[in-house]
Amino acid sequence: MSEQANVRLIQDIYHAFSRGNIAGVLDLCDLEASLSFEGPASIPWVGNWHRREGWARFFDALGENADEITLQMEPFAAQGDNVVMVGRYQARVKRTGKRIDSPLVHLWTVRNGLVVRCQEMTNTAAEAVACTAAAAGNTGQ
Repeated sequence: MSEQANVRLIQDIYHAFSRGNIAGVLDLCDLEASLSFEGPASIPWVGNWHRREGWARFFDALGENADEITLQMEPFAAQGDNVVMVGRYQARVKRTGKRIDSPLVHLWTVRNGLVVRCQEMTNTAAEAVACTAAAAGNTGQ
């Protein structure tokens, strides 16, 4: 696929996610696709998620623990099968009521018209604070 087609594929993923169409997101992923989101265990959706079933568990963990999720992503670079999207995401952690407002970078790899890999990078320190039930101002240090 062309770089433009790869960017459109990734944009289609964000559009499906924004509509709550997780099945639509998964349909755009290879059966063996991987999703990597490194961070502290206090963030319930952190992990290395494999295959479509793993991606579904990621979205389940995210949906069970956060709401009012918004993404504002723009293409940053595309080269061959790789697409970099940058932007910002916001959410509210259900258990604590705390808000997340963080920059976000996704590194995507596309093969044969489907996503085979996504690596997510964000401000995990801010997410960990939002996921922690400690009193406001206490970062647990």
